[in-house]
Amino acid sequence: MPFEFVCPFCYTKTKVADEYLGEAGPCVHCGRHVVMPTRNEQGVLVASVQTGKAPRAIQSPPSPAQRAMVLAIGLALATLFIGTIIGALWFVMPGIQRGFSVAAQRKDIDNMRVIVEALNDYSARYGTYPPPVVTDANGRKLYSWRVLILPFMGYEDLHKRFQLDQPWDSPANQSLVREMPTAFASPNSDQAKQNNEPNYVLIVGPNTVFPPTGPLSKSQVVDSPTILLVETLCDGIVWTQPGDIDISLGAVTIGNKGMKTMGGHHRDHVVVMDCDAKGYRIPKDTPQSVIDAMITPTVGERVNAASFED
Repeated sequence: MPFEFVCPFCYTKTKVADEYLGEAGPCVHCGRHVVMPTRNEQGVLVASVQTGKAPRAIQSPPSPAQRAMVLAIGLALATLFIGTIIGALWFVMPGIQRGFSVAAQRKDIDNMRVIVEALNDYSARYGTYPPPVVTDANGRKLYSWRVLILPFMGYEDLHKRFQLDQPWDSPANQSLVREMPTAFASPNSDQAKQNNEPNYVLIVGPNTVFPPTGPLSKSQVVDSPTILLVETLCDGIVWTQPGDIDISLGAVTIGNKGMKTMGGHHRDHVVVMDCDAKGYRIPKDTPQSVIDAMITPTVGERVNAASFED
């Protein structure tokens, strides 16, 4: 039987046949990407998450044979390159190393911007940033904020297949771990990509964007810059599993302890991103007082972070 669909973006009402249940495509009036509802076992319409963005295909991880081939080719090319111009590199190596280091940091910044833009889209849609950890009625931890922002990253199909009333390690949800979006893993971490572990985390706790009373909205963040996302080393958790840096356990420092300190992928810097999706490359010798000031969203400290901007 036909049902009435209301576009969440232009609010135009349209009669739609049941054969289009669950289908997705552009609204005939405003052109925004919309998803038709589905029906449950009782025949009741169930609304779908509407982000206005078309879904993005899941990229399958490379096979061991493909990784081995890429590694072999890379090693062969590197050996040839080093063998032919090693004399010249002796004099220019410091500058080249700095260039490679900055390029590696910018790869992290590119990934982080995808995530921060999704976090901001979530805030615009639901009024606040997502909770760092989703819990059930009994307070049991179920899964990470990363699951909630999947539709805003173009992974709506993956979000639909995730059982939101079950924990991350339930049989149904565990089977989806291997489909981690590539943006969650640092290009500088083979471990993350192979083990489906995330390299980008929130800073949570008192006087952060994610205090114990609940996450703020982007509009409530008045200090600029305020750190929203930081890079860190893997710590054995998968991307759907809860895990962030908790300021209530101590000051947030720069170091190489995954999920406990920020940084670890780059020798001299740590990469962070603020609520405005602006990336910063913070030197490891930055005073702790500056880092503390960049974490608080509403205290009013003034931080001259222009020299950190990418």
